[in-house]
Amino acid sequence: MRVIGGKAKGRRLKASKGLDIRPTSDKVKESVFNIIGDKIDGALFLDLCAGIGNVGIEAASRGAKEIAFVESNQKAVKLIKENLLLCHLEEDSNVIFSDAVKFLKTTEGKFDIIFFDPPYRSGLLQDAIAVFEKKEMLNPDGILIAEHQSKTILPEMIGGLIILKKYKYGDTTLSLYKRKEGLHEKKDCCVSGDI
Repeated sequence: MRVIGGKAKGRRLKASKGLDIRPTSDKVKESVFNIIGDKIDGALFLDLCAGIGNVGIEAASRGAKEIAFVESNQKAVKLIKENLLLCHLEEDSNVIFSDAVKFLKTTEGKFDIIFFDPPYRSGLLQDAIAVFEKKEMLNPDGILIAEHQSKTILPEMIGGLIILKKYKYGDTTLSLYKRKEGLHEKKDCCVSGDI
């Protein structure tokens, strides 16, 4: 795993062979940031089920203003902190040791970008969707990107969010959601490329 863009470009991230974590591949991570485009500049970014911090560190490197990393594995939390120090990106980062769904239920924070990559067969995806249906966590023009198995079909609408596009990479799919009321305010405001 390495940082592929921004001020920490080229830095290798520490990973633990003993952790049961499936990090986002560099190919999918690069696609995530191509989708986000310049929306990352100054963004409030949530890396939910952060693993070793791979995606959130990429966001920090590329100019996100503040990053919250939420991870329930204590060894992974330690690795996130080590990787932030290694990349000199710890200043605007908040590493939270918590279950993802518990965090979603209790946080008062709102974000510009939420990246959610739960373990594929954990049931966390469906549990989080239930929270997103009841709670507004995105700022206007914010986006939610869910990474999931391609065979998992996500709903077209989750509460006040509507799916804009799906990107498939083999067994991995990225589903992009946006707040419904923001769809007609600024066309193509939050992704680069065609929607």
